[in-house]
Amino acid sequence: MLLISRSNSVEMFLMGESCYGSMRRSFKKTLEDKANELVAKLPRQAWDVSIPATLRREIALTVEQIEQLRNQYDRQFRKLLNIECYVGTELRQLRAGIPLYTHAHFPETEKLHKRLFDIEKQRRDLSLRLDEKNRGLESKLLTLINQHDQLEF
Repeated sequence: MLLISRSNSVEMFLMGESCYGSMRRSFKKTLEDKANELVAKLPRQAWDVSIPATLRREIALTVEQIEQLRNQYDRQFRKLLNIECYVGTELRQLRAGIPLYTHAHFPETEKLHKRLFDIEKQRRDLSLRLDEKNRGLESKLLTLINQHDQLEF
């Protein structure tokens, strides 16, 4: 069975790059590390009602939402990748049966090409939605961390 060659965006996705927007990774990583550090201070047994503890719980919830969002979109990207590979394989197998000197357009081939373009459009739309949602959650996380730091001093 033949497999489709992967595009640059698919390679970047598989390597874990650029799925979450073009924002500098180092700042996002620093933000998440700071949030995880604050969440670690959250007492596990007693429900502390102080303002810093309340902010730490909100930070914990936001970090969890970011993780769930990433996992959900990773699953969706992988499904699109599987469909793209399947369609690409079908296209290559169809081309294998067509003589090279033939200049006619085959409806099956054009249909599969259109499906590949649709998959790429879905991937772009999915990436944009992920970026929008991530920005909102990261902004909220930054605000919560800043509020927490102001209360600590």
